[in-house]
Amino acid sequence: MAIKKITTYSIQSLQKVFNLSSNKKDFFFVEIGRESLFNPEPRRSETYSISFLKKGSLNIQTGLVTQTITGPAMVALGPTVVRSLQEGDEQPFMDIIFFTDDYLLANRSNVFYMMEFDFFENDELHTCSLTNDQAQKIERIYSLIKDTLSGNHFHEHEIIRSYIFVLIHELNSFHKIKNNDNTNFTERMSPLLVSFKKLLYNEYRSERSVKFYADKLNITPKHLSDLLKKQTGKTAGDWIDEAIVLEAKVLLQNKALSVSEISDALNFSDQSVFGKFFKTHTALTPLQYRKTAL
Repeated sequence: MAIKKITTYSIQSLQKVFNLSSNKKDFFFVEIGRESLFNPEPRRSETYSISFLKKGSLNIQTGLVTQTITGPAMVALGPTVVRSLQEGDEQPFMDIIFFTDDYLLANRSNVFYMMEFDFFENDELHTCSLTNDQAQKIERIYSLIKDTLSGNHFHEHEIIRSYIFVLIHELNSFHKIKNNDNTNFTERMSPLLVSFKKLLYNEYRSERSVKFYADKLNITPKHLSDLLKKQTGKTAGDWIDEAIVLEAKVLLQNKALSVSEISDALNFSDQSVFGKFFKTHTALTPLQYRKTAL
């Protein structure tokens, strides 16, 4: 029986989820309040999103990190992130802008721009609580977005793109203030690392050989692992194994899926090989992990 993979929502599918009649291909904006529009099913998205939780609370799981946030706060999510969102004890009121990287970066020469901002992909950094002054600043930006969209502005695409850049840089500054982080992006990540991460996201379910990734990047396996070790402290093999383990853990939290189905979905030759792999990296069998996680 074919396993149901973690759903990836296109930008058109997301608009249907929020009951919007629009069919935008680049970005869309939505306000959430009063009605429940959250789906607890783990999923991915083809888009980026930046949310402003004005008030209320939200239970959010990204990867294996679960937390409850209370407004005012911001949430930033990238396409690779497995996420599940539900209302908290207090009804959440939110403004959300969804956008594709193709749209945002249409006029920029730096195609690695989004990789500068860890909070889109790092499960520990997706949320950021705001001070009252920060919340007022962000609320003004979202008000400008709403005003632009309600007026059918001739330069709508250009103006909304500019506001998204402002949101990204404001959120980045909030994180740096909070964490006292002055690290420069160019010191942290090379273009080759960015390319490897993108390739890994697309291929890890079926390709676990370091040589496969090295060949695609036109370098030797040793060079790839040495570079990754220097940049991140982890070898190429470590990155590949961690991606598979994370996906396995997310799938194991779905009780409707058998271990055999999950093993097949992750392209293991049989369930026992998957079990040995999983235990090597977690010290638990798949079933033991499922019992502790649920």
